[in-house]
Amino acid sequence: MKFKLLFACFFGSILIANAQFTVKDDQGNIFNDGDIIEFGSTDYSVAELLFFVPNDHPTDNIYSRVEYVSQTNALDPDFEQLCYGEQCYYGIPLGTTVPPMSENAVEIMPGRTTGMGNHFYSDDAGNGQGNVDFVFSFKQYDGLTSTNEIGTALTFTYRYNPLLNVNEFTTVNLSLHATQVQDKLSLDVNEPVQYAIYNMEGKLVMTNKLAVGYQEIEVSNLNSQLYLIQFKNEAGATKTSKFMIK
Repeated sequence: MKFKLLFACFFGSILIANAQFTVKDDQGNIFNDGDIIEFGSTDYSVAELLFFVPNDHPTDNIYSRVEYVSQTNALDPDFEQLCYGEQCYYGIPLGTTVPPMSENAVEIMPGRTTGMGNHFYSDDAGNGQGNVDFVFSFKQYDGLTSTNEIGTALTFTYRYNPLLNVNEFTTVNLSLHATQVQDKLSLDVNEPVQYAIYNMEGKLVMTNKLAVGYQEIEVSNLNSQLYLIQFKNEAGATKTSKFMIK
């Protein structure tokens, strides 16, 4: 179960220098500066935090990195997993950025949004002394290879809170028969779910509901390429899988 606590007094886009962007989760909720996003389980299906970064400016590119700012109560101070741009990074030390300063920043063209697959994840349950906090800042730079920050960073906390009530429905109970298909996705569905299919640029291409039992999703109208499908049950838990249309 995932909870978002809003500590900012505003909503909407963040104006940074001559470009503006928002950071959103997979449900379209905006990250505001100072937000705390909590998880009551370290299970991947619950604690994975997907995000998108749209560039809302009509003409200017955005060049962005995420800095790992601080942690509290973690058994391992290195953050387990952060994917941003087209790369995933593991065992990230405090004080570093993703992508690193030695690599190009994530470039977002005007009016575009980062694709699927960007996420934070840690299974660090801490030392049993309370919440486990990891603090991150989305930062903007003045060029693709630049280390010169511009504007104001957006900082939020990714938190494992062991006191949150986590019920038995925190995982989505279904299975895909195959992830390489021609015209249909076949599934065994053990609870009612909604699904949404995205292309790798993050564009929603299909959405619907599935009842319990053997189900098929017709995908013959989609182009032959890689897609992501996200399932959501009635308790709000989500599960994301990749599939390829041949």
